[in-house]
Amino acid sequence: MDKFVIGVWQGKCKDGDVAANIARTRKVIDEAAAARCDIVCLPEVFLSGMGKRVQKRSAMTLNDPRLLALARHAGKKRVTTLVGLTEKRGKRFAVTQVVLSGGRVAGHYTKTMPTEQDWDLMRFFDDELPVFQVKGVKFGVIICHDSSFPEVAATLAWKGARIIFSPHYNGLPRNRMDSHRTLVRNNHVGVAAHYNVVVARSNVVGHWPQRDSYGYGDSAIFGPDGAPLAEAGLFTEKLVICNVAPYLAGVDWRSRTELRPAIIDQLHAAALAALKKKHRHAKEGR
Repeated sequence: MDKFVIGVWQGKCKDGDVAANIARTRKVIDEAAAARCDIVCLPEVFLSGMGKRVQKRSAMTLNDPRLLALARHAGKKRVTTLVGLTEKRGKRFAVTQVVLSGGRVAGHYTKTMPTEQDWDLMRFFDDELPVFQVKGVKFGVIICHDSSFPEVAATLAWKGARIIFSPHYNGLPRNRMDSHRTLVRNNHVGVAAHYNVVVARSNVVGHWPQRDSYGYGDSAIFGPDGAPLAEAGLFTEKLVICNVAPYLAGVDWRSRTELRPAIIDQLHAAALAALKKKHRHAKEGR
């Protein structure tokens, strides 16, 4: 494969204004199509916005006509689109990133490691950690806080993911922004380098005066050695793209030549056990 182009978009989200956020997503898809992207990723809960009340009011089911129309638009433009929303599941809610591909909602990933704010909204969903495929390239998704837990990325890598997309909605007080940015960036560098994958981060930018918090951006695409391949920078609304084909042909994590297959199996089993333990504790309210 000579070319496989991915894009990550960072920009402003209008909390609670689903129509405006869908309209913006359509424009991002158009821009990504013009840049010949195979996949484009937008931020966490971008269609709904952030905040417990806002999210409940703006939640969507995966068969919502507005979402299906957006999927058809992405299909016409031939751009697989990953976009975040608050998902309505019966009487419950979930922080979900949908995969719009082939003119339909082809799949979804639900946040595995909820923060306190997420927990208040969604409690916990013990979903699978799915891997998707476009043009023969396997990829997975982790959402925001998930990137702080290597077990999630390890499982996706074990399942064959060569790209891990990491959408975020980081709204933070001014005095925490820089330390948070450094930590999150290092998490992504670590995931890329440890599991020999491309990591693509998408985040919001903006200022929310009612809670005096800021979205700083810092969206980027990292190569399997952890080095940035493309960056959006801070406080800018921008789509960044990269042809990652040269970085997809290396030895995947399951085939690391310095380790015997039995050791890889043991490491994967340990990662899954740790993840399941955290799931169990979350369900028990510990």
